[in-house]
Amino acid sequence: MKMTKSTKTLFSTVALCIVIAFANVASANESNSDKVFDTPIEHQRGMHKMKRMAKALSLSKQQQVQIKAIKRQAKEENQPLRVAMKQYKVAEKKLLQTKVFNEQAFSELHETYRPTFAQIALTRVKSKHAIFNVLTEDQQRKWLKMMEHHKGNAKKGRG
Repeated sequence: MKMTKSTKTLFSTVALCIVIAFANVASANESNSDKVFDTPIEHQRGMHKMKRMAKALSLSKQQQVQIKAIKRQAKEENQPLRVAMKQYKVAEKKLLQTKVFNEQAFSELHETYRPTFAQIALTRVKSKHAIFNVLTEDQQRKWLKMMEHHKGNAKKGRG
């Protein structure tokens, strides 16, 4: 096959561009493994939530440390329950994927996991109570006002 010099140059240039493009894609994928990108979205949301709360309530550094410790303890207490919740979600998903919805099976599933739901709710309320008691009276009033505002927005969102 006879090719002219300009055609060979064109093909070698295209080949070089392809190699460079693949190299850039590979390096971009490697940079995505940075710690910031590895954290789950929920964790990032939690970090932002803490920053917003600290700013809105004018929390001291000591209060921020106490609140983080309370949240960490609640997370540790809920760790065994998270496994049970994953099992519940898998079972619920199986029920939802059937041709005909079985109300009785769902009721039985829900009843089986009722103690888990109750324990998670208890842990959540206990941690909110502990956080509330870390706040000063003025901060508590602000926090309650913020919760009312969020409650109102949640109702609007549900339609």
